[in-house]
Amino acid sequence: MKTNSYSYTKEGNDPLFTFLTKHGLEYYVSFKKMDLENENFNSLYAIDFGELNNKKFIKDDLIENTIIEIIFDFFTSYPDSLLHYVCDSIDNKQLFRSKLFDKWYSKSDNKEFSKLEINYEIPEEEIHYKLEFIFKNEFHNIEIVKQHIKTQLDDFSSMK
Repeated sequence: MKTNSYSYTKEGNDPLFTFLTKHGLEYYVSFKKMDLENENFNSLYAIDFGELNNKKFIKDDLIENTIIEIIFDFFTSYPDSLLHYVCDSIDNKQLFRSKLFDKWYSKSDNKEFSKLEINYEIPEEEIHYKLEFIFKNEFHNIEIVKQHIKTQLDDFSSMK
């Protein structure tokens, strides 16, 4: 999918992409391979993105378009990936992050991809997490993924 977007460069082994906006702001989009020592998550990648200059956000649709294009390109290179995004309530920006993830999904061919959202709360920490996963149906079944995630979260909870 090609859109009106900024040109970007790829760096490093864990895919890291950077781009510069017309306002001089530098953004990154990173995909970190997660190692959970669980064979059900061998292809799990966490996505993160943000602005590197710590300047005030300037409304620019090309930023969103570029991030979406990078995500599509990631799935072209890593088609069997389970892409994971955490929207937490620590900095109160979880809704913005979640909306961008939702927008990317809505622009995808929904027959090709599935999206799974799981709300997770750690009462002792008073932090609410919205865990989101996107993956290609060709490689993953949503019900099986949901069960694997629930089992993994139960394992994490029992370690505390």
